[in-house]
Amino acid sequence: MSSRFLSLVGVLSVAAVLLASCAPAAAPPAAKATAAPGATPKPAAEQPRSGGILKTAALADEATFDLHTIGRNLAYEQVSLNYSGLLQYDPADGTKIISDLADKYEMSADGKKVTFTLKPGVKWHDGKTFTSEDVKFNFDRWLKPPEGVAITRREVVAAVEKVETPNPNTVVVSLKYPSASFIPLVAMVTSVMLPPQFLKDRKTMEYNSLGTGPYKLKKYTRGVSVEHEKNADYFIKGRPYLDGVAEFMLPDATARLASFRTGQVRLMFIAIANVTPPQSEQLRTQMGDKVNVARFPALGNTLVYMNTTKPPFNDVKVRQAVDMAIDRKKGMEVAEGRAILNAIMPPGPWALPADELAKRPGYRGVTPDDIARAKALLAEAGFKDGLKVTAVTTSAYAKITVFLQDQLKSIGIDITIETVDQPTLDKRFVSTDFAISIYPPAQPVNDPDLFLNLVVTGGGRNYGKFSDKQIDEWYDQQSKTIDVAKRKEIVNQAQRRALDLAALPVVYGNLLDLPYWKCIKNFYPEKQFGYYNNYKKQDIWLDQGCS
Repeated sequence: MSSRFLSLVGVLSVAAVLLASCAPAAAPPAAKATAAPGATPKPAAEQPRSGGILKTAALADEATFDLHTIGRNLAYEQVSLNYSGLLQYDPADGTKIISDLADKYEMSADGKKVTFTLKPGVKWHDGKTFTSEDVKFNFDRWLKPPEGVAITRREVVAAVEKVETPNPNTVVVSLKYPSASFIPLVAMVTSVMLPPQFLKDRKTMEYNSLGTGPYKLKKYTRGVSVEHEKNADYFIKGRPYLDGVAEFMLPDATARLASFRTGQVRLMFIAIANVTPPQSEQLRTQMGDKVNVARFPALGNTLVYMNTTKPPFNDVKVRQAVDMAIDRKKGMEVAEGRAILNAIMPPGPWALPADELAKRPGYRGVTPDDIARAKALLAEAGFKDGLKVTAVTTSAYAKITVFLQDQLKSIGIDITIETVDQPTLDKRFVSTDFAISIYPPAQPVNDPDLFLNLVVTGGGRNYGKFSDKQIDEWYDQQSKTIDVAKRKEIVNQAQRRALDLAALPVVYGNLLDLPYWKCIKNFYPEKQFGYYNNYKKQDIWLDQGCS
């Protein structure tokens, strides 16, 4: 049966859907996103107008423009509007998967073969025709990355056995097993098609961009801006409406907010460090007639990464002591209300029960007995007099790192904070060149394949290199399990063991605020779940006075 889009509403019938030869439903979102006070739906009478440059603000440069090798939404914001994937999440309704480069797809009766039919006549920005061979190149790159290249989201091909191209407009993907996650992961923002004609002679895109998307990279000035211009040959007629998008690097929070308030930029970059909760409330109350501030689940957690490849954090007792000493309720105070309590999986169908979490040390608060037990664990690990470590971070996460420093001081762990820029932190994560760090990675989709991958051996963003055979086995099992109830049981087992082993302590789940001017039309961040699949901006247009 062919499918042109997917709805998340039918997730509980995934097994039946697959057995009936239909496309599998995507995993449901973390929580229902709600519009911030003052949000205004688009009136039916409004007609899109072409022209104008959408000006946005970002925190910093990204380490690379290669969307397969970076796991941060800063990169998605800066260049994903240059690219297309086979499928995409609907920017007007994040519960649906719709077509992109693939006009449609068919799932075989046994759920082990997916046939994508590509849109005809699609051109790369250099004029070359996009074909099925380009798709195969990208799948091959995910399956077997070039030497020295780390692909951060290889989960998309976890179930893939082979990819065939019977003709230029058809791609046949054979799966090793029916996978409930395959289609949702194909549609996520990181699963874009990168150019074989460029990468055949190079390992990565570095700071280059060449795609099939609605905008072309016009100019990149490091530390200043990333500028994009309209792709006049975009395969969707009449899109994009904008003449271009310009993103300015404004690392100073005060200057960034001032630029937004005055309208020099109309959209703030989506990040925990973007605006504080008091600033968000101030924007709502003082500028509610002109701006919206969307608040929604980040589909990500603030995590404590520990390097498990060497002492002291290769010892489970040291990690357990750290986990036991972190008071999650106090951590949520640092987040000033933009936080929720959860384990590795965010609130939603895969989450551990809240009452179960509330019984665990750290989640229930930290008592004197917990502190004594944590100190005893350190002593058993050979650190009865405590220990000293360095926490690497960026200025954007300084506040929560100071919180970690304060929490661990109570059990005799003395933390020195080292502040670096974001590209340096990214490189040190990839090379495991750190001892401990507190960091908030997010995911494009609320799917166990993505979140549990953080604690699976070889996981793309398992920066601490944690490894446990039992969790690995459960990860493989849940990925191959179509029955939702059975899959949930396995996912919960894996989460509990990760908690017991302090594999990757979760301080809290993140909520995000996204300020934007109301004169930006066809823009619905409140209808997304995490927002990370909503960067292409092909349908956005600017009302008069907004450019």
